[in-house]
Amino acid sequence: MRDDIARARLKRVPAPVRDRMMAARAELPPGGITTVARFYDVLADREEDPFLPSRASFAAACRNESALGLLLRMLERHAPEVCLAEGRALRKACYRARSSGSGRSGSARPRRVTEPRDWPAHWAALLPALKEAPIGDSTLRRHMASVNRCAALLPGLTCPPRIGWLLGWEMARSFRDEGLRPATIAGYLGGLVSLAAHGGVDPDAVAGLRSVQMSCLREARRTPKLKQPRIEALYVKGGYAEVVRAIVRELDRADWRAEAETARATAAILAVTLNVPPRSGDIASWRLGEELVREPWGAWRLRWQQEKTGAWLDAGTLWPEIGWVLDQHLLAGRPPRHAHRRYTELVGMNWLSHDPAGFDRRWPSEKVSAAIGVPLHDLRTLAADYLRLHDPVAASAVVAALLGHATEEAGAEYAALSRQTAAQREWMDIRAQHAKGDKRGASGSGV
Repeated sequence: MRDDIARARLKRVPAPVRDRMMAARAELPPGGITTVARFYDVLADREEDPFLPSRASFAAACRNESALGLLLRMLERHAPEVCLAEGRALRKACYRARSSGSGRSGSARPRRVTEPRDWPAHWAALLPALKEAPIGDSTLRRHMASVNRCAALLPGLTCPPRIGWLLGWEMARSFRDEGLRPATIAGYLGGLVSLAAHGGVDPDAVAGLRSVQMSCLREARRTPKLKQPRIEALYVKGGYAEVVRAIVRELDRADWRAEAETARATAAILAVTLNVPPRSGDIASWRLGEELVREPWGAWRLRWQQEKTGAWLDAGTLWPEIGWVLDQHLLAGRPPRHAHRRYTELVGMNWLSHDPAGFDRRWPSEKVSAAIGVPLHDLRTLAADYLRLHDPVAASAVVAALLGHATEEAGAEYAALSRQTAAQREWMDIRAQHAKGDKRGASGSGV
């Protein structure tokens, strides 16, 4: 195509966009000029804002998904000022239609269904009782995954797979040979303990296996946690100040490109953790209009049932600054006046993906880790540390409420640290008072 023909086709395209395309003429893919020209012809005929095109305009300009993909790529490169949110939403709809709604493409992954692998027959016979036990689905999956891990060791063990102390001891030794930490070993053995206990195995045999597990737990308490160096590194960066800086960085990255959707979602996750730090599996499952509700005047409310404990946690109305970040993720580049209209369109959708299907339960933690260097769960510890240092006397109860602990045992470590911090501060106050008294005595002696 000659330059004069190309310019003629682009006559209704804004001059800056036309000039950029003509300057990169040699690099343009086949059909690029025609696709962009047709898009701007549609906008002109519909008298639409060229900076905020509607989904209908994208659909009218593109006869199929490949044409839509080409248009989005061309606009992303040569017309960065154009909001592509509706075009990308249309392309997502094409993906869903192509897969008949069976799942999401891209970074979303289907939830894993844990099934028994290589279990001995007498272990498998205990499974129905475990499935009937009064435990949550996530706990059941975790136990089954742990038993799978134990079963993988069996071919290399010298003892038979009979549940009891000897089997637990051999497994713990093999796990240590693999370099696993005591807490991890205790978790794997805990799955086998649960299978045996709910399955009605001889109590003495269960007690023997449990004794090995508890030995590993005691060893774990004496072993420094891996998260401690991560938390200390985050403190060096500024703690929550670094979290806020990460939110700003992610929003600064957010333009109209596809990766901007991930950046805005990451910023929204980090923002929510400033208000209340949830678990990754919970935050991945929230839906607009259910757990997260936006009022017409712009306030956001959050209330959800924790998967781990089954308890409800009501965060109430989120801080206005948090709501503003949630709006940025919701709008995906659209003007602020469209916020509640966009919310009503997405009611019932997953709040992160804006689709019926959400991301994998680990996705939020992975994105937080990429943004600030620590997984999402570490921010729960960071919140507890801030509260403990602010008011050690009241911290234990506040932490339990904020983190949604269902039992006193769950927050026992935080409570112990809070008592220790309170005692240290009280002792420092006593020493300071004695020091003042010594100074007064010295000045009054005339020496």
